[in-house]
Amino acid sequence: MLFREDKVARADAEAVRKNVGWYCWTHDLVEVRGKDAHDLLDYICVNVISDTVGVSKYTTMLDDNGKILDDTIVTCMAENTYWVSTLYGPKFQPLIEKYAEGKDVEWEDLTEVIGMYAVQGPKSMDMLNSMLETPIDDMKRFRMADNKIGDLPVRIHRSGFTGENGYEVYVKREELPQLHDLLAEASPKFDARELQTLEVYVRSLPMEKGMALKQDMAGLTPSEAGLGWSVHMEKDFHGKEALAAYEDQYKLVGIVLDEGRESYEDIAQNEPICHKGVQCGIVRQMIYGYTLDQNIGFAIVDKKFAEPGTLLTAGPNFAKVTVAEDKKFLD
Repeated sequence: MLFREDKVARADAEAVRKNVGWYCWTHDLVEVRGKDAHDLLDYICVNVISDTVGVSKYTTMLDDNGKILDDTIVTCMAENTYWVSTLYGPKFQPLIEKYAEGKDVEWEDLTEVIGMYAVQGPKSMDMLNSMLETPIDDMKRFRMADNKIGDLPVRIHRSGFTGENGYEVYVKREELPQLHDLLAEASPKFDARELQTLEVYVRSLPMEKGMALKQDMAGLTPSEAGLGWSVHMEKDFHGKEALAAYEDQYKLVGIVLDEGRESYEDIAQNEPICHKGVQCGIVRQMIYGYTLDQNIGFAIVDKKFAEPGTLLTAGPNFAKVTVAEDKKFLD
């Protein structure tokens, strides 16, 4: 669907890029705890999981073939206690069960217990500082800390899925309405906006900054998805042997629709993408980028056709698309 003339969607996008946008967006949240919790998570994940309280790590988890099963953020909440934030909790928990036998570890799905509002944009820190008991000026990215808004206990995580500086504010589920009202009360001073358009904060804003969802990376290795930096081959992890033996064949790339086209409605997810009439990959998603004023997307293509500037066609009507310089369209 094309959002070029959608004034609400454009206002949502501009709020995050210029001021502050906030919205309720709680992922599946699984708590893993016990004496062996760190070692278990460190084995399941390709990145090195921190045992320092308040430190988060972005990582992927692999299947038996060394391909991405899920991507997630793992946060050390307390000694021997971790939060795993994922969009695919039901796929993550069987992986714990597979390797938890004989270990001192237990886990609990907190998705219906804990809720979260994302507060994103260049003025997000200023807005939250006006509300919080303890200022967050020195908070580093991928850090979690306890705080308060008035009498409301909150956990602040410096993170987000928009590409802007931003924070996630965690509270008990039943306290979400109270948090909503506090954010709404603080908004006018910072030209902040409660976002209304799911496609903007889940797709358009993240895609402009090269941020992919797990479904975009399905069937790829971390390096094919541009996440090779997160893999620590010096440690042991699930899928390592298969990953080491695999030679990358594909690449997740950014694509730009020809400027002459007014819509991408004929290019659906998983439509074929071709080079000179021969299929070389699939489209993962296309959306309108409001900051760029362009139709952009992600595609998985044979690495031979992943060079920036390569002209391809996508969808049943062979729309012309060009491989972008980077899947990150906007600095």
